[in-house]
Amino acid sequence: MTERIDLLVMGGGPAGYAAAIRASHLGKNVVIAERQRLGGTCLNRGCIPTKALLESAHFYAGLSSAGLHGVELEVKGLDYGQVIKNKDQIVQGLVKGLEFLLDKRRIRVLAGQARFLPSGEVQVGEDVFQADHVLVATGTEPLELPGLEADGQVVVNSDQLLDRPALPESLVIVGGGVIGCEFATVFASYGVEVTVVELQDRILPMEDVEISRALTREFKKRRIKVLTEAKVLGVERGQGAQVTIEQKGRSVELAADLVLVCVGRRPVLPEGFPGELDARGYVRVNERFQTSVPHVYAAGDVIGGVQLAHLAFEEGWAAVHNMYGQPARQEWFVPACVYTKPEIASVGLTEEEARRRGGEVITAKYSLKGNGKAVIAREDSGFVKFVAEPGGRVLGVHIIGPQATELIAGAALALEQGLTLQDWAQVIYPHPTVSESIKEAVLSALGCGLHSL
Repeated sequence: MTERIDLLVMGGGPAGYAAAIRASHLGKNVVIAERQRLGGTCLNRGCIPTKALLESAHFYAGLSSAGLHGVELEVKGLDYGQVIKNKDQIVQGLVKGLEFLLDKRRIRVLAGQARFLPSGEVQVGEDVFQADHVLVATGTEPLELPGLEADGQVVVNSDQLLDRPALPESLVIVGGGVIGCEFATVFASYGVEVTVVELQDRILPMEDVEISRALTREFKKRRIKVLTEAKVLGVERGQGAQVTIEQKGRSVELAADLVLVCVGRRPVLPEGFPGELDARGYVRVNERFQTSVPHVYAAGDVIGGVQLAHLAFEEGWAAVHNMYGQPARQEWFVPACVYTKPEIASVGLTEEEARRRGGEVITAKYSLKGNGKAVIAREDSGFVKFVAEPGGRVLGVHIIGPQATELIAGAALALEQGLTLQDWAQVIYPHPTVSESIKEAVLSALGCGLHSL
């Protein structure tokens, strides 16, 4: 028998569960269909587990500086299995919390893969639903390259790497984007010999050029090898891997215990999806997050574009508002974070993007070598950079350094509110903090730096 409901959500990740919760606020009868575990990639295979690994890695690496603080330590060894166990406990706890939250909001969660029937109904296991609205929020999965298919032993994707119980002695990372750079940070912290292979001319190609260059310098200090403009030609698999790459016209052989391939992701589509797709296979939506089928909406990574959990939250929320006639946004200033060492965060346009748009652009940087709090923490190799119009309109803010991922929210708020450099200069930042480097960069942009020339 077919059950009539208000909203069926395909996928229990950030876009899906945010949409379900918002619909419950509006008094709607909601069902979520999730084929794996609530929380999607972010909670189970992305944001949370990787940051748990990074936290453990930072803690381990930080032990080496204990002597500077007068603490004598003897590190007897590393139990990497405990690192994985700690990560799993954190993930499981947050998944249970999400399950509890949805249960209290009377949102029904069905374990299973939802599929569209020719009739327009949706089937989940043995259950069939006639939903007034459907939200597709099925996310993405790791992209594979021909010849570099993951076998789970010698060549792995990011999902598989998360659960390996032992550290390799050497690791080649194919792809110098966010995922690759974060895993490079994790494994290098434990003394693993890491090489990053990137096809483009720099790692983190979506970030400001100066940010990418700064991270490359920091990686080299930490003995992480970075090979740019390099293409993987093949991998010979055995006890380990022999990776053949071509870099600037010459062939290079790399030997490694393990190869991580993280060159992007691809959309996961529900069976029978009736809507249109774009050229890359992502779900095509309009400004209301509506597909070509009027009662079917889509949000999150499955629609392409910037694939970030915090944007997926907003898209899921906006999709529900559009379904039920509530005010909704379609564009935001979206902060982006990279949890390397040092951290990186940005919002708005890079200098290159701003210049491509035409018109005059001014930039200003403030080095953290002049910031007392960063110097105390011995993390003063970063900077804050502003990109603005000569009249003072801020176009972008870019930070590399300690707490960058926490500081960027304030910059996002300022861009959302349209603050100019002149407005920003009126804000008092506490001293000593890393945050005051933001005001120092603002003053530099205005030509009146206090602690800079």
